[in-house]
Amino acid sequence: MIGESASIDAIRKHRLANPAIAAKHNLSTDPAQIQKELIAFQQARGALPPYQVTASFFVPARSNLPARVSAAAAGIKRAAQGTAVVLDWLSSGGAPVAQELANQRAAICVACPKNVDGSWYTTAPAALIKSTLEARKDLKLETPSDTTLKSCDACKCLNRLKVWCPLSHIVAKTRPEIMAEFPPACWIARRDQ
Repeated sequence: MIGESASIDAIRKHRLANPAIAAKHNLSTDPAQIQKELIAFQQARGALPPYQVTASFFVPARSNLPARVSAAAAGIKRAAQGTAVVLDWLSSGGAPVAQELANQRAAICVACPKNVDGSWYTTAPAALIKSTLEARKDLKLETPSDTTLKSCDACKCLNRLKVWCPLSHIVAKTRPEIMAEFPPACWIARRDQ
């Protein structure tokens, strides 16, 4: 077992030897920052007890949070899960479904009551991912319904992007409680390919 100092040095050397990865994930090479990250990691895995801190904005009691803050946090958490579905798809090659299938899915989404205006934390990442995908000249991710596709209120995904994602990735990465919120007519709930 190596000590904290040796661990910090090893992490720093690894990051310095891999600048592209460090830059991509915004990883610091500052020893003080690495120490903070290492302590947080050890606490998260239960190897160190959490710090005993006085009450502050960052560690409020749950009962002190306004309902709108709790709701926003839950929405962001759900959006992060939806983003994980898309990231899994992209990391496995990102091949979109056929145009006809995306068109059918889009038509279903447009008629769905859960097709609602998305929050900034759902639309901004999805738009960035979509533009990244479209940078490939062989992809044109558009459906006739794009102007009326919004965000899914069940999973918080941007429908204009999700209709292109293979169903296997969606089903494998979506939590059961979210799957249960898709309406019966939804192509995801019906498991339409």
